Amino acid sequence: MTDTAESLDPLRLPLIGERLIEASAGTGKTFTIAALYLRLLLGLGGEAAYPRAISVEELLVVTFTEAATEELRGRIRSNIHELRIACLRESTDNPLYAGLLAEIDDKAQAAQTLLLAERQMDEAAVFTIHGFCQRMLSLNAFESGMLFELQLIEDESRLRYQACADFWRRHCYPLPREIAAVIHEAWKGPRDLLKSIDRWLQGEAPQLKSPPPAEETLAERHQQIIERINALKQQWLEQASEIEAVLETSGLDRRKFNRGNQGKWLEKVTAWAQEETLSYQLPDALEKFSQPFLLERTKADGAPPVHPLFSAIEALLATPLTLTDLVIARAMVEIREAVAREKRRRGELGFDDMLSRLDDALRGESGEALASAIRQRFPVAMIDEFQDTDPQQYRIFRRIWRRQADTALLLIGDPKQAIYAFRGADIFTYMKARGDVTAHYTLDTNWRSAPGMVDSVNRLFSLSDNPFMFREIPFLPVKSAEKNQGLRFTVDDTAVPAMNIWLMPGEAVGAGDYQTFMAQLCAAQIRDWLSAGQQGKALLWRGEKAEPVRASDITVLVRNRQEASLIRDALQLLSIPSVYLSNRDSVFETPEAQELLWLLQAVLAPERENTLRSALATSMFGLNAQDIENLNQNERAWDELVEEFSGYRQVWRQRGVMPMLRALCARTEKPGFLSLEARMGCGFGACMGCTIETAHGPKRVCKEGPVFRKEELIW
Repeated sequence: MTDTAESLDPLRLPLIGERLIEASAGTGKTFTIAALYLRLLLGLGGEAAYPRAISVEELLVVTFTEAATEELRGRIRSNIHELRIACLRESTDNPLYAGLLAEIDDKAQAAQTLLLAERQMDEAAVFTIHGFCQRMLSLNAFESGMLFELQLIEDESRLRYQACADFWRRHCYPLPREIAAVIHEAWKGPRDLLKSIDRWLQGEAPQLKSPPPAEETLAERHQQIIERINALKQQWLEQASEIEAVLETSGLDRRKFNRGNQGKWLEKVTAWAQEETLSYQLPDALEKFSQPFLLERTKADGAPPVHPLFSAIEALLATPLTLTDLVIARAMVEIREAVAREKRRRGELGFDDMLSRLDDALRGESGEALASAIRQRFPVAMIDEFQDTDPQQYRIFRRIWRRQADTALLLIGDPKQAIYAFRGADIFTYMKARGDVTAHYTLDTNWRSAPGMVDSVNRLFSLSDNPFMFREIPFLPVKSAEKNQGLRFTVDDTAVPAMNIWLMPGEAVGAGDYQTFMAQLCAAQIRDWLSAGQQGKALLWRGEKAEPVRASDITVLVRNRQEASLIRDALQLLSIPSVYLSNRDSVFETPEAQELLWLLQAVLAPERENTLRSALATSMFGLNAQDIENLNQNERAWDELVEEFSGYRQVWRQRGVMPMLRALCARTEKPGFLSLEARMGCGFGACMGCTIETAHGPKRVCKEGPVFRKEELIW
């Protein structure tokens, strides 16, 4: 393995054999993939070219999400089109296309080839990893053993829950009460158990480093744990009287192990030792008498306290007193098998099954024939976002294309951007691949960021020998693009540093206080910049052109939703609007959705007073608490309201919910109820000033209102 990487020239990269391309954010990875795609289509590159031109159906591009697949397909299609136009015109301003044009002898023929490729892009082999496996299994049914149609299912969660519930019934229901109580402390039911192991039920089955013995039962493990605890309890009761003398004659630092706490700890452990053992819980005070704990609290020149009881406590604390590993090990195996059986019975196939089937087929008797058939179909493969590959996926790629003549395998990724660990992606797989491939390349120019930002990042990560924990993942500095040299940010004609690091003053502080402080500091900085921008003092420069900084120019990156909420609250206090781009709040959690629910419930059951009052309290009706209370006291008005909502229910049943809502909205545009509270004078009917004329005669607002049906009033 080498830690060095050669700077990549997309026009001169050898397109044969295995190549690893490391591309940091903003260095033009997608651009490079498109450039290599064009070279392969036209057979360009001189001695570094692939031996023959490749069609779009022979050139495999694999990425890891549907969105990335569509983006990449669109980018490739656009580049093909633009290069075709450049061939027809025999000139271009694009440096990439200019370099390719210089190598094309017959530009008319090249334009025809590109036109055909452009028309075939819908059939181009640009897949997700699961899409690739599905295609290979179906196209090579005989070699893979897939001789019949299977229904693809996207969500296996229901099947996994059913299997987990069955496992819980088989193994947990028959348990004795004392063992069941221990299991209940870890998981309240099958749903909790599934949450603990769900990620290990997807993808390839994990290999346990220390699996429990296959024949061990929960009852045996429980009995062993109880016996170990009881043995220590017995030893404590027999030898506890010797402890105080040992501690007093030792070199303990009494500032770290004071006598007052010592007495309390002894009492707690003794009380525990005298109790019946019903659980695996150990008192916190027990750790205070373990040998390592006492050694840490012994003076440098003092003799440590030594006693067999201290060693026995250390041994007990070092032994896991749990049944969880046994349950999890059994559950992972049995639930996987149960889900697989159910899918076979139904004739279904999951996404992970496609990977497993292809992997198994490649390692089976017909594995070489299958690999050869795939290589003939796809002699060249480009694996995008390779850092998110799991061991099984890499095994598939390796089996098909590694060290194969007349093939090319291009692995493109950046280990610093690995984000799919929750899906099984393994950074060690990337490190293994990096060791397998000897030809390493890097994209060494950042095309996205300003020079100051590029230099700051280079400086920051160059301060450590291993900034990414592993020597197999080195930091490779990048250069800033020439076109970005004029990008800068100034305040009062002074350049703002590309990177500032804020430190909270003071000593230790809680995480919540720290986050709140930093959110307020961030919001204050944004306020100052925006204020300066309005005054024309904070400017974003592009060469000689400057524009005042605006709110839309500023982005705040956060780790999670909690930090986002703190930042938004801090900005709101300063009257600065913001948008959370990762907002995944459900529309059903909004106040509008809640009000609509109350309204629909009232229409379905208007005879229920509670639901009807809730509907009247919504913003659609505009009634306050007093208005609703007045309606409650007026039986006639309330009955009419119930009748009106019954009419809406009838409309709903006969014509559907939308006509009902339209009728309701039309009703609220001209409110059926009118509040005349402003007409009230004395408030108890003495002045007669609030008298109004209605269809039922004169009424006083303060006594018989203040809410009236609009139709009753005589204007």
